[in-house]
Amino acid sequence: MSQVFQEISPADFFYRNKEIAGFSNPARAIFSAIRELIENSLDATEPIGILPDIYIRLSSIGGSEEEGFYTLRIEDNGSGIPSDYIPLAFCQFLFSSKYKLRQSRGTFGLGGTMTILYGQITTNKPVKV
Repeated sequence: MSQVFQEISPADFFYRNKEIAGFSNPARAIFSAIRELIENSLDATEPIGILPDIYIRLSSIGGSEEEGFYTLRIEDNGSGIPSDYIPLAFCQFLFSSKYKLRQSRGTFGLGGTMTILYGQITTNKPVKV
């Protein structure tokens, strides 16, 4: 009997295992998305030695409270991501500034990517970064 081996994409793995990352239901997903993006904001201010100034806005854009759609906007005064790296940093798994020898809040650099992927999977709408 021979075994069949196959590969799945990181995005497909996340889709099948959303609960591992805290995206098991809409309420937890909103909490996880806000937490992940705030941690990113904090990580972007600490190395440049400034206090964080973080703006967060969660807006309902339709549907019921239980099955509605929301937009999440987060802005900060951090060091920023160079424009050439934005598509890679937020839309590609395992691409991050976290892969170096320094302590930071996140370990894998997947929070922003998972947040965006969850939003796209559940709404079938594009994301603006």
